[in-house]
Amino acid sequence: MNLSDVTDGGETVKIADSFGQNPYVQEEDTPAGSFLGDPENPVICRQIHRVTYNPDEGAFYAWTGDFNRGHGDECHWLRGVYDPHADRWEWSVLISVDANSRYQSGGITFVAGQHDWAADANGPKRSDEEYDRGIFRCSPEDLTDPSTHTRLFDARFELANMIIQDGVILAGHCAPASTVQTGITFSPDLGRTWVEDDLAEFGPRSSVRFHPKNSDGWFRVDLRKGWIERGEVLFINPTP
Repeated sequence: MNLSDVTDGGETVKIADSFGQNPYVQEEDTPAGSFLGDPENPVICRQIHRVTYNPDEGAFYAWTGDFNRGHGDECHWLRGVYDPHADRWEWSVLISVDANSRYQSGGITFVAGQHDWAADANGPKRSDEEYDRGIFRCSPEDLTDPSTHTRLFDARFELANMIIQDGVILAGHCAPASTVQTGITFSPDLGRTWVEDDLAEFGPRSSVRFHPKNSDGWFRVDLRKGWIERGEVLFINPTP
């Protein structure tokens, strides 16, 4: 698993960072000596959830998943800074956790100097534990200290993706984990008030990507049947 970068309009694609060798994601029957990945890097993952640029910091953030399958934690938050003169990346691991964590995240937005993100914590957990999920906000320097975080929305289900624009927050349920069909979580006022709606006419759908509003004020939402198969394209206009 690699992070890649493009700096010349798509002419070339280079490796920005290479994760370690995760036995879980190798081809079947591959001998350990032929595993893909950087054998010197202890940071492993199964997949990259998202990469987002924070212009206030001049830094990129990346989130990976998903579980600890006996080879080490796969869920990480990483921060990367690119030096264009040296054509060099510097990546640091901010935190590494298991899957029942608010850091098991599918979406983050940088608003007014704060980090806002949606967490799809999904276990494993003890019977006396709650899922550490929802929509959270914190200052960048407080990211690794959960006691300083504000939980804007206490979600019943996994919220895998989210967008914030012009004070509007949209997040989508992960359909296989939700008791509703197509769950949408919505705030018109940057998290002060919330509405959850079920667009049941689509059937079980997950919102896997929210696009910024177009010139007419509509968000485009890409839906998946369950979690993988392509479904419909939904347009939402939050204007009162």
